[in-house]
Amino acid sequence: MKIFSNRSLLITRPIKDGVVFSLHIKKLKPSIDSICNPLFEIENFSIDRNLSKFNAIIVTSSNAVRSLIQSEVQFSGPIFCVGNSTALLAKSGGYRAKSANGNTRDLIELVKSSATDGLVKLIYFRGERIMVDLGSALRKEHFDLDEEICYRKVRCRLPNKTIESIKSGTIVGATFFSKETVDLFFNQVKNIPVGFVAFCISTEVSRNILTLYPDFRLSVRAAVEPSMEGMCKLIVAAPEFGD
Repeated sequence: MKIFSNRSLLITRPIKDGVVFSLHIKKLKPSIDSICNPLFEIENFSIDRNLSKFNAIIVTSSNAVRSLIQSEVQFSGPIFCVGNSTALLAKSGGYRAKSANGNTRDLIELVKSSATDGLVKLIYFRGERIMVDLGSALRKEHFDLDEEICYRKVRCRLPNKTIESIKSGTIVGATFFSKETVDLFFNQVKNIPVGFVAFCISTEVSRNILTLYPDFRLSVRAAVEPSMEGMCKLIVAAPEFGD
């Protein structure tokens, strides 16, 4: 059984990603104790599709890349990724990954700037639910685009021990990597101490918390850059975890 320290961080990512993130945080700052309790897990679907007519693949999540790798999809064209972590995973699977190193808007610009390389037909591998309609945005830019769902999120409940540790102040902050995790968290945790820290991957996520949950007097902070590296820097610099 995990024994919580007096000032712990709750990591809400799916367990595999959460453990990797926790270990990276621990390496950067050993004094930070993390608890990995996912707000959702990922169910990957098998991909069985002829991709010979497509010039490029688009992904906005490492979960889509895992579906490609697990399905042993063979593809020699570029894979456009929203961020560096997703691109690194794609490269580890043997794919030619290009990173937008940002958000969906940056990814659209990357695809547009690569259109001169002969992009004709694209396929977007995505989750069952999406926060931003990337497909429609690219079609408005006159790209011929197919979409395929290759994973879905299965919601999880936080353990009672974790909820009680938030209420008591033992857990002093939590990570929020998407707007969806914001809703999943606040639907389960009602009594939150003043000053509880919401570590957000972007200003969009932080604004979502401030707009929808203004009654909670939280310390809402956003990473300077919307990436795993940005989140690590944000958390390591937090005064709640000491010097």
